[in-house]
Amino acid sequence: MGKKRHYYSGGNTCLGFYHFYPTMASENVERKIILKGGPGVGKSNFMREIGESFAALGYDLAYHWCSSDPDSLDGLVIGDLFCLLDGTSPHVIDPQYPGAVDEIVNLGCYWNRGKIRENRQAVISLTNTISSYFKLAYLRLQESSIAWQEMQFYTNASMHWPSVNKNILALGQDFLATGKFSDVKPRHLFAAAITPGGIITKHDSLIDADYSIYAVSGRPGCGLQMLFSYLLQQIELNSLEAEILHNPFIPQDIDFILFPQAKSVLIDISANVVDYAALLPGRFKRRLDFDLLLQNSAAHTEDFQRAKERCSAGIEAAIHFLSQAKTLHDELEAFYTPHMDFAAMNAFRNALCEELAGSVTD
Repeated sequence: MGKKRHYYSGGNTCLGFYHFYPTMASENVERKIILKGGPGVGKSNFMREIGESFAALGYDLAYHWCSSDPDSLDGLVIGDLFCLLDGTSPHVIDPQYPGAVDEIVNLGCYWNRGKIRENRQAVISLTNTISSYFKLAYLRLQESSIAWQEMQFYTNASMHWPSVNKNILALGQDFLATGKFSDVKPRHLFAAAITPGGIITKHDSLIDADYSIYAVSGRPGCGLQMLFSYLLQQIELNSLEAEILHNPFIPQDIDFILFPQAKSVLIDISANVVDYAALLPGRFKRRLDFDLLLQNSAAHTEDFQRAKERCSAGIEAAIHFLSQAKTLHDELEAFYTPHMDFAAMNAFRNALCEELAGSVTD
């Protein structure tokens, strides 16, 4: 029985829509299929059905979910062999190695264009309004990031940096010692996303019960990201197999690092954005709270709290706008779904699935 893992490759962040599509699949993937077509044409179900077929054959699957619709897929990776992904806006993808690795499948060829055109003005209006809601959501996330920087400023001024540096080196070396060599570059992804349904995390599918968990925590600006930056540099220099899971709000930041072969993980359980600890086993091999290294934790307490409240309020407002966009997107799909020839598309999907499975056994 294959293992199913769940990620986000793209997300709604303070930098707008941000994605790690190039590292969704292994760089040695045999075939990458880029799905094109409008909303409601069945791209997500197309991938889901193929995934179930390969799950029944015992293959490992990686599901990559959509941050703008928690029930939809952005991509599917089957072992190290095949990758299917949604190549439409906002994550427009074109073939990098056309024919040799990548190909485009246009599911729009199964729609009745004449029927869709009957609702031309409504489609245009809804599409533009959805875009406006996303812009508003990203403005609120950008605003929240300024409050986040203010929080970092207050924390930075109060840290005992010699102790921070000493702990970074000690914990970093301890965790790095568990890593295993690999000739494959580290993969960068998200384990969580800011979605219309709130902040959703999939990390429970990535961290098994037998993993050794190194836990860290601390306020924004405490030096915790210095630890992750140091680890990433060492992972790259020493060619260690790793998955780098980024923060869904500040995508430059790292939430946790996995060593899959070693079954070890170093994870931020601060719950500043995502509450990862809630779904983790209640045991840690090692834990470091950077807040214990504050020299004057009472300094700027009220200012810090106000900035924290502004940050949280901005994220909540962004979620509201994303929810409004999702509601309209559902309306938009209703102009496409009834005019699809799903019987013909399903026949094509089944034939493609047989072709992919056959190429493995040949």
